[in-house]
Amino acid sequence: MKKTIKIAKRKVKFLLKPIKTYSNNKNFKRTVDYTRSFKKNKIDPHIIFYESYHGKAMNDNPYAIFKLLVNDEKYKHFTHVWALNDQDNPYAAQYKTYKNVKFVEVHSREYIKYLTKAKYLINNVTFPTYFQKKEGQIYMNTWHGTPLKTLGKDMEGPIGQHKNIQRNFLHSDYILSPNPFTSEKLIDSHDLKGLYCGRIIEEGYPRMDLTIHTNKEGFRKTLEQFIELDPNKKIVLYAPTWRGEVGSVANINEELFKHISELNEKIPNDYQLILKVHTLLYKYIKHDEKLMNKCIPDCIDTNELLSIVDILITDYSSIFFDYMATNKPILFFMYDKHQYLKKRGMYLDVDTLAGPICETTDEIAQSIKHIESVQKKYQTVYQEMNHLYIKRAGDSTQRIVDIVFNGKQEESDCVFDVKEPHKKNILIYSGGFLNNGITSSVINLLNNMDYEKYNVVVVDKGNYDEESSYNISRLNSKTKCIYRVGSMNLTINDWYVNGLLNRRGYTKELAKRNPEKIFQREIQRLLGDSKIDIAIDFSGYVPFWTMIMALGNFSKKTIYQHNDMFAETEKKINGKYKHKRKLKIVFSLYKRFDKVVSVAKHTRDLNSNNLLDYVSPEKMVYVHNSLNVDKIIDSAKNPDLTIERFDGQDYLVEKEQIPGMIRIKGIRLPKQNEINFVNMGRLSPEKDQEKLIKAFSSLIDKYKNLHMKLYIIGDGVLKQSLHELVQSLGIEQNIIFTGQMKNPFYLINKADCFVLSSNHEGQPMVLLETLVLNKPIIATDIAGSRSILEDGYGTLAENNLEGLQTAMEKFVIFKMEDQQMTSDFKKFDYVNYNAKAMQMFYQEVCFEGVY
Repeated sequence: MKKTIKIAKRKVKFLLKPIKTYSNNKNFKRTVDYTRSFKKNKIDPHIIFYESYHGKAMNDNPYAIFKLLVNDEKYKHFTHVWALNDQDNPYAAQYKTYKNVKFVEVHSREYIKYLTKAKYLINNVTFPTYFQKKEGQIYMNTWHGTPLKTLGKDMEGPIGQHKNIQRNFLHSDYILSPNPFTSEKLIDSHDLKGLYCGRIIEEGYPRMDLTIHTNKEGFRKTLEQFIELDPNKKIVLYAPTWRGEVGSVANINEELFKHISELNEKIPNDYQLILKVHTLLYKYIKHDEKLMNKCIPDCIDTNELLSIVDILITDYSSIFFDYMATNKPILFFMYDKHQYLKKRGMYLDVDTLAGPICETTDEIAQSIKHIESVQKKYQTVYQEMNHLYIKRAGDSTQRIVDIVFNGKQEESDCVFDVKEPHKKNILIYSGGFLNNGITSSVINLLNNMDYEKYNVVVVDKGNYDEESSYNISRLNSKTKCIYRVGSMNLTINDWYVNGLLNRRGYTKELAKRNPEKIFQREIQRLLGDSKIDIAIDFSGYVPFWTMIMALGNFSKKTIYQHNDMFAETEKKINGKYKHKRKLKIVFSLYKRFDKVVSVAKHTRDLNSNNLLDYVSPEKMVYVHNSLNVDKIIDSAKNPDLTIERFDGQDYLVEKEQIPGMIRIKGIRLPKQNEINFVNMGRLSPEKDQEKLIKAFSSLIDKYKNLHMKLYIIGDGVLKQSLHELVQSLGIEQNIIFTGQMKNPFYLINKADCFVLSSNHEGQPMVLLETLVLNKPIIATDIAGSRSILEDGYGTLAENNLEGLQTAMEKFVIFKMEDQQMTSDFKKFDYVNYNAKAMQMFYQEVCFEGVY
């Protein structure tokens, strides 16, 4: 009875959860409302939806396009919808009487309605993470400037901070660019080549037409609603960029005020100073009385403002590229030049710009005082930069409208795509880039890929710690990365289907409810219009990503098995099953893959026998892991770390910088008069370092006169218990726990013998890596190790304490007799091995010869 009541309560909780979440969580509510509208609303071919800087203003490129269309009789039958959070500004007021112009607040119900109804979508930054373009919509991303500062993956700071920008680009049909330089940087920094299915329009920026054609007197009257302007003085505009990272903007009010006050006092009397800050910074100063009397509101269009400016002062902002179209002087105020350049990075050398670099307000004032000679000095550079970066100014808007709205793409030689039809696109999930064998395997694989035939796209989570960030940085530079942002678009009913899938797996009953549509929608939300030929779940442990790969509409799909997967379901940590529930869900999806790939023949046979209920043997194949041989050999010779000597002993010194301090770790290097064993792997039950420690302890007891050390490289959940075991055995002086090492191969190469004590493995990468170094190996006789060592490449020990101890003692005796144990083993032909491993991958995973 109690069990029945408990089950009933769980069901009620499950049924009520999304309803409660909808009421209490605004983000969940938005995604549900958006998904409902996405499904329900039909596209209206006569609605144009505009958004600029997340609804902060009517400005920039979208505004320039809007001005042309709303005033053109040919487009009078269109409804123009603006996403605008603050409608109490002169721009909105000007158009509120227009019957065909509407204003909606970002994230509101009306916003969501028009975002899913409008035929045309125009944005200069990004739509929210829940947005995904519907079939039949046309999305023009205008972007907002020629990049001086680095963009996308080129930026310093957290990996993947550009994820929603990249996602929006992949959804767009057109990306506007003012010049070839911008096109190149947008494409390369967001990994668009070969993935982006839209077109680049390189016809200049519509917003620059506003600088050329704005009615100056009319604009001054608008501006005077906010600040005082002396009609008898020339205008100096100070337009600094923002500081910080995407999503974390630095508030620099005091710094700004100091500079503005000094400039205001020092510039010649026939000039007046005004301030225009980046939209990301404006929110920090809009309530600051000291700054606001000089500051142009966010609602004022920057390019219209430039039409009345006589001198521009900026720092690292791309505003100067637009201003060059006026042929008026530019001064660069880079008071924090060295600090900023080190942190952010630039595409251009700032010392080659079309104006002087000033680091103090005195230098700025002197430059303004002698502005004619300054302008003359930089005239040649100015003209050269104008030629490079000003593609067109004055008629860009009309040309772009003709291309997008009137289908005149073929009439322009400035419209192109970045597709690579000769390549196949591979989408691969790699497991989160933790410090483990799966990460090593995928990094090696991607370093061996043929990028002339394949575009490889790694898709993963959106946020990373130091460990996973470092591992991502090790990927081949030709690999493309997409970082997941936002959450799945679900209705309440979709939530129930997804919830059942995560509880019960992919059952026959659940298949009738078509969960495929949910995950295919999520794939489209993440990848936009990108075409994927081959999907690979390289991890094989994470249900969400297995569902993505299994239920997606991909031509070919494979999933990897890096271990004895049944044994993995039985693994316990602190008395709890680590993988049991999740792997049962993964197993249920095997039937949706074309192939299930183990990493060794013995492992394939083991998985095939143990998982017959989930997958037919015909789908089960094996593909060996590949190796990054050059990296292994180079790392074994060059530690990339300092070697320092203390008390007659050499130490490998690692330095880790943490907030406010530097942590230094010294790892004692093996000596030649010792017998040094080494082990590497997660400190986890399946690696069974406990067995290894006990076997080693027995050797110490038996051979008290010998100097023996055991190095254990790695970290994990059993760290504390293994340390306690070592202490209880009284062998702290003999066992060295190194923790994680960025370069373990130098230490492995210095040791005498590698020992693997695992209870189950797929294909242990560390054994292959050690064979490259021609080191003696002892490994427990399990399927994965057997697949590598059985032909005479090392010693296979019976998988128990006595077996491991016996094998290690045999090695000790060889060393005592000064014999080289490696002479008994075959030499590993890693060149041939790697070639065969990649051949297997192309054949089994990429289906070469099948298409």
